Parts: sequence; structure tokens; C-alpha cells
Amino acid sequence: MKPEIYLLPRSDFGWFCLGICNSAFFLKLGCQIPGFHSFLLLIFLSLFFLYSLLPQMATHRNDNRIYLCLISSLLFLLIANLQVSPSPRTINPSFRSYLESQIKKSPLSKFESRIVMGLVTGSTKEIPGSFKEMAKESGILHLFAASGLHLGIFIGSLQFIGNLCFTKNKWISLILSLGLGFIYLAALDFPVSFLRAYLFVFLSLTASLFYRKIGPADLLVISSACVAFFLFYDFLSIGFLLSFGAVFGIFFIKPCFDFCFLPKSKSFLKENLHLTLACSLCSFPVLVYYFRSFSFGGIGINFLLVPLAGILLPTLYLSLFLQSLVPTFLVESISSWIWVPASFELSLFLKLFSWISFHARGYQTWATVPTGLCLVSIFLIFCFTFYPKLKMKHIPILKFSLYLLPCLFFVLSYFFPREKIPGLETKSGKRNLSLRLEDHLYVFGKCDSKKILEPSPGSPPPKKISFESETCLQGILSQMSKYQITDVYWHGSKQELDWISHFQLPIKPVRTEILGASMNPGFSILRFDGNPKEVDQFLKQTKLVNQSQKDPNWKGVLLLDFPPWKKKEAKEWIQYQKLLGISTAWKMILVEDSFEIPLRHHLQYPDLL
Repeated sequence: MKPEIYLLPRSDFGWFCLGICNSAFFLKLGCQIPGFHSFLLLIFLSLFFLYSLLPQMATHRNDNRIYLCLISSLLFLLIANLQVSPSPRTINPSFRSYLESQIKKSPLSKFESRIVMGLVTGSTKEIPGSFKEMAKESGILHLFAASGLHLGIFIGSLQFIGNLCFTKNKWISLILSLGLGFIYLAALDFPVSFLRAYLFVFLSLTASLFYRKIGPADLLVISSACVAFFLFYDFLSIGFLLSFGAVFGIFFIKPCFDFCFLPKSKSFLKENLHLTLACSLCSFPVLVYYFRSFSFGGIGINFLLVPLAGILLPTLYLSLFLQSLVPTFLVESISSWIWVPASFELSLFLKLFSWISFHARGYQTWATVPTGLCLVSIFLIFCFTFYPKLKMKHIPILKFSLYLLPCLFFVLSYFFPREKIPGLETKSGKRNLSLRLEDHLYVFGKCDSKKILEPSPGSPPPKKISFESETCLQGILSQMSKYQITDVYWHGSKQELDWISHFQLPIKPVRTEILGASMNPGFSILRFDGNPKEVDQFLKQTKLVNQSQKDPNWKGVLLLDFPPWKKKEAKEWIQYQKLLGISTAWKMILVEDSFEIPLRHHLQYPDLL
């Protein structure tokens, strides 16, 4: 396969769409600036008149493609709906109920049923949380998100069956596959990567119907323009960048890999490897910049599992379709036979994924965005994109050296030094607060969300957890199973600790010690949420902690985490500290966005800086 050398659209309509993409790009960058829309409109209008005058003065002809680009830019700014607010996408209820009813009739286990729902609907909400986390760290979460892979496999399967049925009238199979593909797209509420894939398939198949060929640059530009015009909010979103970045790698980076290494070979292994490398390289800067993480083992996992998913998905579609045709009185006797191929392939997929992800995830996170790695990856993408333009591209040494660069980059990125994690980390929510002191996590208050328990990007999981509310129990048990944490302490009430004693849970109840009282020999940190019913108990706790300390340099910190409507009352606590009977050894700090700074400053502990 020869490298693609046309980086700009070839068709007039492609240039028209390029203008839409240009204006949408600039508008997206400056959408927060007041009056930027009018300013951008004035700029493009000035460029239009300027381009109309300059060629006549210089005795050169106007290029109609530039005219189309400028006109479409103006039309986009004048006509497109740019005020559309984001709305959560939901799967069509009828489609969901159909899938649930068919899966319930199948012999699949509950866990396998949720995996099938996730694969077919492309929704990560359908799969279990622990499996979702493992899939994310293994780099294959895109298999359970509505991506172009699903729609490509779905329409490809329909085309294969349609071409067998309509050998002389292939246009019938084309219309049927596009129609059913659009229904599938609408059932999932038009996710951006699904929409991109459908536009690709629609344009390619329609062009082939008229014996025309559409270039990769035209496909990218036209589909991007459609997203910008009809779904402006999704334009340049994370899903948009990942989806279009991966396809850009397939169109422009993969042919360079094929050209540099064994150009005459067309083996499946080489094609799949280069496809995976190209997609990984183009998605690397987006993942690292937005999520500060990347699954290096995911390159190999995708190499193995994506082809298997390409076999599993058509089998699932076929099983669901065949079971829906079976009469109700025959479902119990025939359903198990229908699902034999799908069950076998699914079990093979899950076992292979479980084994590989356990041994070779290669998941790395960074505390801050590694700007250097992002820039290097973008530089490599530019190198491969413009490589076909070089006159010396046929030199063997240059080809081999360029081919090794991505491999070397991924190896060095895996061992790229990460910043040292600070000794003190804090997270605050509506009714909770967590303090991470080195390898010990302290969870104050109730756990409304599991995010309060998750380690920050770039941080290793804690080795110890201390908490006080029963609402945190489920999330903490999940963390214990996920990270093999053995030292967990529950500072609960007497009733809660008596209740837990009836169960064999790997949690150590602490009956006498107050949470945060002995964080460190040099200081204690207590939290109070302003509950008037617990004022007396809280004041007694401060006195007990104060009396139990023997270190003369000991310091106490009271974190006043009052609800927003009680902020004035929290300040009154600081003002009347002595009247409340709280020793001056305690420092009161309001829990706000920047409370970590005065907390560090007050403690003045070297390990916390």
C-alpha cells in the first residue's frame, strides 16, 4: 500500500467542508471570548473581499476552491446552530428493552450478559465497574464504547450477507446495510465516533455505487464538517479527537509503516500490527494530555483482541437476530443451541483478556501532564504524515530508522521519569473529605461517590485506609479487591462496629481512637461538618485528643467542612474558639478550594512540602 500523499481534499465539496472545519476550529478556540463570533465573521468577510481583489491586481486567476472555502466559512458562522447545549445520550428504550429481553432468554450468566450489553450497545455503563477499570487500564475500553469498530463490523456483516443474497443487484444490499446502520446509529442516540463511522461508510459505499472513489482527506473533512455543523458541541471533544485521530493514523500513518517495513508483504499479522501502532501513536497525545495516563500493554492487547472482537460481534448480532425469530414456546429448547458459538467466543475473549491484562497491562499514569511526551508524539505524527513528500523516502536506512522511531518512543515513554507524588493530597466533596498522607488514606464523612476513594492520576494506590462511615464500605471493599489492600480500619460508632463483628470482613474495627487523632506523632487532623447534634461530642473529642498527646511540639488541626449555607457560622467558630472551649493548640481551617495551602503551611512538616 502506497503512502497517501494528498493531505488536502481533492473534490470541490471537500474544500467547501474544509471551510466549515476552519471556522468551527477557530470558533471553538475562542468561544469563551465575548464578541469573538462577530470578530471571526468580520475576518472571513475581509478575507473574501481581499481575495477577490488581489488576483485581479496581480493578473492571476482566482482559485474556485478558495472561494468555496471562504463562502462555507461565512455560511457556517451565519447559519449553523452554535448554541446547542450538551445533552446526555441515552439508548433508545425500545432497543434496550429488546436487547434485555433477548439476553434474558439466553443461557449466558449475569456477568456475561452485562458484557454482551456493553459490546452491542457500545456503552461502558452496562459493564461492571471493576471490569471497566481493567479494560481502561488495558487500553481496550473502546471495544465497550460506541466506536466506529462496532458500526464497521455491523455494516460489513450486512454487506457480506447482502452480497450473497443479491449477487446481481448489489445496490439492494447497499441500501439495506446503510438503512439498518442508520437505525443502529439512531438507537444509540448518535454518538460522535459512531456518526463519523457511518459518514465514512455512507460516503464510500455511495461513491462506489457510482463507480467513483473518494479520498481519505475528503472523508475526514466532510465527516468533520457534518459533526461541526449539526453537533457543534461534539466538535473537538475528547471522543471526536480520539476517533478522528485513530482514523487519521489508519489513513496516513499506517501506509508509511507498510512502506517502511516489508512493503511487498500483505500478511494479516503485519497489517494488524501496523494498524494498532498507527492508532496508538495518534491517540497517545490526546490520552496523555487529558487523562495523564496510557496503557503501553494495550498495544499488544489490541493486537490480539480486536480481531477476536471482529469475530465475536457478528456472532452476537446473528445470535440475537435468530433468537428473536424463534417462537416463544420453542425458546427454552432452541436458545441454548443458538448461543453455542457466541458463548464459546465470549468465554475465549474474556479468558484471554483476563490473562493478558493481568500480566501485561503496562498502565502508566503521571501526576502532571508530560508535555515533552505529547510534543514528541505530535512531532512523530508530523514526520510520518509528510514522509511521502520527501524525495529521499526510498533510502533503506531512512526507512528502517523511521520505522523504529515509534517503537523506541513507546519504550522510552514507559520509563519516562514521573514527578514525585507529594506527601499530602486532599479531595473534598459535598459531604466528604479525604486526606492522603503518604501511603495512608483517611476518608472523613460519607461516600456519595467512589471518586473520593480512587487514587489521583499518577499516584500509586494506598497501602492503608481509615474511614468512619458505613456508606464507604462498598467502595472500600472494591478498592481492597482491586489493589490487594489489607490494612483497613473502620472508626465507626459502637452500633456499626458491633454489626460488622457478625461478618467475616477483612476490616479492622477501631473502637477507642478518633479518626485522624494519630495521623502522625507531630499532629492530628479532625473534621467537623457543623451538625448541631454532634457539637458536644466533637468538643469532647478535641479535649480527649489534646490530653492524649505527649509530644510538646504536637499540633492539632480542625477542618471545618460546613455546607455552603453555613460558611458564616464556620467563621464564627474561628472567632469564638476560646469561648467554645477549644484549646489554642488547635488551628481551625475552613475547607475551601485552597484549604490545602494553609494546612501545609501550618503543619510545616518537611515530608508534606
